[in-house]
Amino acid sequence: MAPDTVLFDLDSTLCRSTQDDQRIHTQAFARAGVEPFCTPKDVREVASAITDADTDHEFFRQVFERAAVRASAGPIDAEALAEATVELRDPTAVEWRPGARVALDRAREQAQVGLITNGTRKTQRAKLDTLGIADAFETIVYAADQTEPKPSPAPFERALDVLGASADSALYVGNDYRADVIGAKRAGLAACWIPSERDLDAPEDPAHAPDYRFDSTEELTTVF
Repeated sequence: MAPDTVLFDLDSTLCRSTQDDQRIHTQAFARAGVEPFCTPKDVREVASAITDADTDHEFFRQVFERAAVRASAGPIDAEALAEATVELRDPTAVEWRPGARVALDRAREQAQVGLITNGTRKTQRAKLDTLGIADAFETIVYAADQTEPKPSPAPFERALDVLGASADSALYVGNDYRADVIGAKRAGLAACWIPSERDLDAPEDPAHAPDYRFDSTEELTTVF
């Protein structure tokens, strides 16, 4: 049965950055005066475990602290690295992920739609404005400002409560296995996993399996 409620992730699901990760990474270390001790891939791997950051600065501070521990880098200036990274990242430098606009339009025709993102309202609203979809959702949950972040069930439950929707007839669509699939399943929703080429793989024996797994966001239209 087709879902009557579809909730979307934002980053790397509906949109992707047009900035070069490696360039930002290199420039951030140069600005902070810190010798590089990790790669952008290392940053993505440790970032998935951050669950208690309520600002972009705090998020990146924790990311670099954890990456330094992982690399046995010794004391590093995580504050300077976080500040430089936030300054270099442009939230308006985004574009649609291929197929995402078609998928969102179809979902809006067939169901009520919402957005759940771990980012802050200020940063994520800039992306929505750039894409022209700030008013495309019946509800938006900015988890960094309003609830515990995914994979906590809290942001999913908040969105469902606002929409008056039932978890067992709702679908969550995201690219990150840990935050999106595990979070949705914990909250009782069906989960559609559409990883990008940079996303981490699911564990060999995952605790939560997605109900749908697509390579392209446009494939989501087959669910309706």
